[in-house]
Amino acid sequence: MLFQLLGPLEVQATIKPGKPATVLAALLLDRGRWVGVDSLIDSTWHDRPAPVSAAGNLKSHICGLRRVLPPPASGDRIESRQGAYRIRVAPDEVDVDLADLQAAEAGRAFAVGEPERAAELLADGLALWRGRPFEGLQTPAAAVEGARLARLHTRMREDLAEAYHRLGRYWDAITVLHGLLDEDPLREHAWAKLIRLLTDTGRRNEALTTYGRARSIIVRELGVEPGAVLLSAHHDALRGCADLHSIAG
Repeated sequence: MLFQLLGPLEVQATIKPGKPATVLAALLLDRGRWVGVDSLIDSTWHDRPAPVSAAGNLKSHICGLRRVLPPPASGDRIESRQGAYRIRVAPDEVDVDLADLQAAEAGRAFAVGEPERAAELLADGLALWRGRPFEGLQTPAAAVEGARLARLHTRMREDLAEAYHRLGRYWDAITVLHGLLDEDPLREHAWAKLIRLLTDTGRRNEALTTYGRARSIIVRELGVEPGAVLLSAHHDALRGCADLHSIAG
């Protein structure tokens, strides 16, 4: 992978830390699109007023990047036109693009009844994460993309748990969901998946206890009752317990 953005910037080339790395990250954030010089200056000197020499310094950083970055199949890696620069990358050169692709492919695998393929794609995609995406790039655009990728990461973990569930890998599914809820205990969809998983595997009392824990956290932290998804999972667990009591009677 030539460019790794799902964590601290890593590149298969020797990039000087500091401003050159920040310029590269800003270009990669808008890969394939023209980025104005003013925008790049704002990204590079985000923590202080840009010096009078900022435009010249930026040009020097671009020249340095051009010298060390491997060229694409054709043309220049970093293109320029009046007042703007653009970096050219292939989809398989950036971990963000690969993660998006694997999440989409996993969705298609689910749709055609291939949970094993979905699990493989999701596990490979999740392995690309090394930390907070675009770490060190402090711009509004980076914050927006970082939030999108955080949502993608969460959804992929939930989908991986679902794939494991369908494959009968119940312990693996429970482990994924517990890890997700340890990080975000207000994630109602994850609680609902965990409760349904426990219910489906005959652990209905544990499912009800889990609902009680989820409800307590949500009420305490948000001051509201659980939503429809979590309530539905709770009702299914209650119905399962009622069915067992009916059979026993």
